[in-house]
Amino acid sequence: MIVQADAPRSFRWDRLTYSSALGYCLLVAGLSVGVVLGELREQFQISGVVAALHGSTFGIGLLVAGVFGVGLVDSIGRARALQLSAAGLAGGVVMFCVGPSWPITLLGTAFTGLGGALLVMVMPGLISDHHGEHRAAAFAAVNAAPGVAGVAFSLVIGGALSAGWSWRPPYLILTAMFTIALAFVALPVRVPEGPREGTFSLRHFRDRKVMVPWLFIVNAVLAEFSVGIWAVTYLREVGHASAGLAPIIASVFGVMMFATRVAIPTLLRWWGDATISYSFVIIGVGATVMCFGPGLGWKTAGLVLVGFGGAPLYPLTVDRFYRRADHALDAVALGAYCALASGVAVTLGPLALGILADAIGLRWALLVVPALAAIGAVTQRASRTPPTPR
Repeated sequence: MIVQADAPRSFRWDRLTYSSALGYCLLVAGLSVGVVLGELREQFQISGVVAALHGSTFGIGLLVAGVFGVGLVDSIGRARALQLSAAGLAGGVVMFCVGPSWPITLLGTAFTGLGGALLVMVMPGLISDHHGEHRAAAFAAVNAAPGVAGVAFSLVIGGALSAGWSWRPPYLILTAMFTIALAFVALPVRVPEGPREGTFSLRHFRDRKVMVPWLFIVNAVLAEFSVGIWAVTYLREVGHASAGLAPIIASVFGVMMFATRVAIPTLLRWWGDATISYSFVIIGVGATVMCFGPGLGWKTAGLVLVGFGGAPLYPLTVDRFYRRADHALDAVALGAYCALASGVAVTLGPLALGILADAIGLRWALLVVPALAAIGAVTQRASRTPPTPR
């Protein structure tokens, strides 16, 4: 682990950290397909499963990155891996936006999935090496930035649809803005490569201190990401919001994700070891309100709760994994395991909701989220290593 001798006593923003945040904002461009899933379903007459596959390609990319990404990063280094990920994200979005049919849009999401997966694999280890013992606060701060990007995509695209315009030009323009900003900020930055110890192997899953916190990440991403991908479509098909209003209302999810991740140190002071468990309870209540609440207002309130409860889950479970598993894995391997965890969840979560939506309807399919939240609240209620803000 790289820690400066004169390291600051608390987390601080610097150019590398701003670059990391912008990288995650570009990742949001690749993941914002959920904002226009309803449009794709209507335009191409695709099923819930095919629609969900557009979100699950990111998970498939994460699985590929988790298994093979370490060798790639060892070969080309972190800096080039991050450049490759940015190129995949930007190029995939272009293909998604100009695609005249769903196989082309799906191919575009495959490129964004691979690019985003490489980013997700490399970034946690980079942040951990750069910020050392302050990584929990750094994870929370950097992961708050995508919330702002998500709100921008929801509001701008929603406004375009409300005005009767196509969603494609604003989607492309926003992606170009984040790509240019990332290039401007990140290109002068020297990316620390970090130490490598041994070779990457899945045999570490035999170690309970690796496997258990890894499963916690899977459960956290399953509960939060699935709702994020389907939120706009849900508000439109179940809440009966218009095509333009649905993404605007769904922006409350991004607002809550951003605000709550900024406030994670405060939540940790209030709730301590119970923060993750309480977050699962809140996200479960929110999804239940979305399902049973009458009218669009109640479903929006439920989505607010889902955003509030879901926001702390990923950064805190990743931090817990790093603290518990660092005896067995170096930073690059830890990132690969995190990518695998996210990949399993991102692949299965939206796809499971799509399958259930085709079978029993999208409204009732959402009840899988409270079930996942209940599992998380129970299994993570008694951690012996509480996350602490730095």
